[in-house]
Amino acid sequence: MKKFKFNWGHGILIFMTVFVLLSIIFIIFSLNQSQDLVSDDYYDQGASYSKQIEINKRSENYRDSITINQNNLSIDIKLCQSLINLEDTLFVYFYRPSDKKSDVKYKIQMTENISFPSTNLKSGRYMVKMKWNHLENIYNIEKEITIN
Repeated sequence: MKKFKFNWGHGILIFMTVFVLLSIIFIIFSLNQSQDLVSDDYYDQGASYSKQIEINKRSENYRDSITINQNNLSIDIKLCQSLINLEDTLFVYFYRPSDKKSDVKYKIQMTENISFPSTNLKSGRYMVKMKWNHLENIYNIEKEITIN
């Protein structure tokens, strides 16, 4: 039986084969990753960011007027009495940065105590974005919560 002799040609062939296999694995892995933007109209929002800065400055006065409490069954939002105008609609957006499919949106009338079931939300970090219009002005408050 003839003994196999390893030479530099075999080394190059093994190196090229391993390189091509690793490249294919990397390409398949990268194609399976989700590439969600923060929002669908991300670039449009960037173009009008100066308006968002004005909204945030106007809303900063109300930041402490909204409290968020959570328990095993619900997430409770309490609004200060001065914020409540029954004609205004509150948009509440539970935004999860790590998974777009876990985002939840609600549109409700403004009342002093608002409750949402926490069973709709997966465990993890959420940004609670609350937005409303009052007297032709837009207000926007964001608070962070962690669901256990």
